[in-house]
Amino acid sequence: MKRHPQGGMMIAAALLAAALACAALAGGTATTGPKPAADGWLRAAPGYAWSFPRDHYAHPAHRTEWWYLTGHLREEGAPADAEPVAFQFTLFRIGLDPQAPPAVGSAWRANALVMGHAATTDPAAGRHVFSETLWRAAAGLGGFGAPGDTTLAWCLAPPGTPGKWAIDLVDGAFDVRARDDQRGLRFDLHCVSATPPVLQGPGGFSPKDAQGDAGSLYYSLPRLAVTGMLRRGDRDVHVSGQAWLDREVFTSTLGPAQTGWDWVSLQLDDGRDLMLYRLHAADGRVDFALGTITGPGGASTSLAADAWSLEPLTHWTSPVTGAAYPVDWRLRVPGAGIDVELRTVLADQENVSARTGVRYWEGGVRAVVPPGLPGAGAAVGRGFVELTGYGAGSRPPV
Repeated sequence: MKRHPQGGMMIAAALLAAALACAALAGGTATTGPKPAADGWLRAAPGYAWSFPRDHYAHPAHRTEWWYLTGHLREEGAPADAEPVAFQFTLFRIGLDPQAPPAVGSAWRANALVMGHAATTDPAAGRHVFSETLWRAAAGLGGFGAPGDTTLAWCLAPPGTPGKWAIDLVDGAFDVRARDDQRGLRFDLHCVSATPPVLQGPGGFSPKDAQGDAGSLYYSLPRLAVTGMLRRGDRDVHVSGQAWLDREVFTSTLGPAQTGWDWVSLQLDDGRDLMLYRLHAADGRVDFALGTITGPGGASTSLAADAWSLEPLTHWTSPVTGAAYPVDWRLRVPGAGIDVELRTVLADQENVSARTGVRYWEGGVRAVVPPGLPGAGAAVGRGFVELTGYGAGSRPPV
């Protein structure tokens, strides 16, 4: 009996490789709008009719979606100037078949996989820990809730660790938990938002090219108040802080010439939140870019590519993959009076999947006033940077 979950995971990995070879990561079900394409999957498109809390749940008509949390957590009782621990938690739904499994048949048959990524970065210890899970959404290995359920998405923890990874919706708050005993990673967090979701892109459709032919359904909860428990070294400590939740639902995003993206989330101390992304080609040329700035009250404004700039300052080369990542940046949004440096809390925040080969840099950063400006060096916010498509063979399979 103990061999079944491990065997299920290995088969799921093979299925995932086949799904990724078809170029897919997606998700989202509209009550009205476009019909499924010839392959049976629904494409994200403008005009989606958002409804919450329904859209916190899975969208099985689309091929891929994710629940993506990043944030910074301070240990209870730590000095005010102590560097917090950065964390990431993601559950992915990866569609294998747009048709639901038949009511009668093998319990192992699944039309989707659940993949989990979790990481913590402790700057004080100089330590970045990454863990992953991969299971079928069937046979008690993983699954997705329907509107009204408490659980949004879940799967078993990695082999050798008891329990589940999950994101739950309880009384409007999000509870997330992940654990990997072999890697020394564990957190159990309660996340509450005081503002409604921010729709990213026009009407919540986030285009990925100038023509708008590819894109995702995308919303964020950019300022979640977090409390809970986190493992730090050999201790489980009480923590509090802030997090950012991203939800993207899609079937295809990157164009043929696009190899990856740079993504930034930034929570400024003045109450404003900033999301920026740009897609790039193999030669580093920016192919498409867009952003959103959100005020303390929740009102948001779109930022076109020419409204902001992101300049790399420092690079770090991974000893594992050989990829060179820009890890410190100069960010300018002139129209909003924003001019900051994004300084990584630790250079080595690369996540490398042993099961799928996916690799990317996902790191916590501090926003500080640049040299030569009044108050140079002062901290003015915190955020996260995600970098994909750096190094040979690193194009995300989306």
